[in-house]
Amino acid sequence: MTGQDRFRLGIIGFGIGKIYAASFLNVKTYYPRLPAVELVGIATSSEASARAAVEHFGFPFATTDYRELLQRDDIDGLVIAPPNYLHYPMLLDALQTDKAIYIDKPLTNTLGEAREVVRLARERGRNAQMIFEMRFNPALQYARELIQSGRLGQLYTFRARYYRSSYTDPNKSLRWKASAEKSGTGVLGDLGAHVIDLVSWLVGQPEEVCAQLRTFIPQRPQGPVETDDHFILQANLPGGVFGTIEAGRLITGAQNGIQVEVYGSEGSLRWDLEDPNHLYLADRRMPEAERGWLKIPTMQRYPDAALPGGDVPAGMVRFHIASAAAFIRSTVEGQPYEPDLIQGLRVQEVIDAACRSAAEKAWARVG
Repeated sequence: MTGQDRFRLGIIGFGIGKIYAASFLNVKTYYPRLPAVELVGIATSSEASARAAVEHFGFPFATTDYRELLQRDDIDGLVIAPPNYLHYPMLLDALQTDKAIYIDKPLTNTLGEAREVVRLARERGRNAQMIFEMRFNPALQYARELIQSGRLGQLYTFRARYYRSSYTDPNKSLRWKASAEKSGTGVLGDLGAHVIDLVSWLVGQPEEVCAQLRTFIPQRPQGPVETDDHFILQANLPGGVFGTIEAGRLITGAQNGIQVEVYGSEGSLRWDLEDPNHLYLADRRMPEAERGWLKIPTMQRYPDAALPGGDVPAGMVRFHIASAAAFIRSTVEGQPYEPDLIQGLRVQEVIDAACRSAAEKAWARVG
């Protein structure tokens, strides 16, 4: 880095990369003690999207060859957010540089690739931050505090799901997401990666799973659909905890709905992304007349942020801003990234086990 006054960023991919660019540009507003972000360059799949990125965000440099970003000396951090099948080769190349890495989920398309990324990172003394922005929601952070403090007692079971209506129209193309070679899986690795990570982070890493994957619309304008539209998996966790993880992209009425529920001997909690600023808690130890769901406002519970105050609702982009700030802070201060490549590998292990389970119609060990 050139100093503490700015953090120079390059971005690969201008699909979800738009969200990441906007998030990084807003970090300084919320976290004035961190360096301001300077967008140095963008690498996209076409000259048209490169021009759009320049027009939208004012990137001074745009290219269709991501290696040009890797070769630049004026980039401190690199966002890797292209289609899934490009994560692996780009990560291998990026790990050979000294640039800080912010990588979209899923880590790679296969477990073998994920293990190779982690192996190379260890060999090089490197790491990266995974983009699991849901971890930066204040309500879920408070939920984790409650679980770890024992507020729920002995954990019994959980339910986590991610529903969207993104592709309910059968005439809407899935583009590269229809291809098993390019996407790896469908919803399982796309939406599922988020809720798998949340289960691992909140409750524990699954040890074995039993999964079913379904493709309900087998043909779309781009051709055959080789990836899953919906999955449901049962998961056994350490200590006898068990539950379900589910995601679907054909759910009419769903907007961007992640629901998490955790049930224990002394209490329960639930959270919904469509009501992101509240955590619901039920405590068995309350007087019988007062038992029920307590609605806890969490709003802007970001103790290290300067703006805004705690009474202002937080939305999806705010979680991304907090995630980006954590990446910059860890890079500048030389602290471990969280979540890191190991968390990405753990998610990939569950995805791999789910695929094996669905294919074999049997329980599969994770890892």
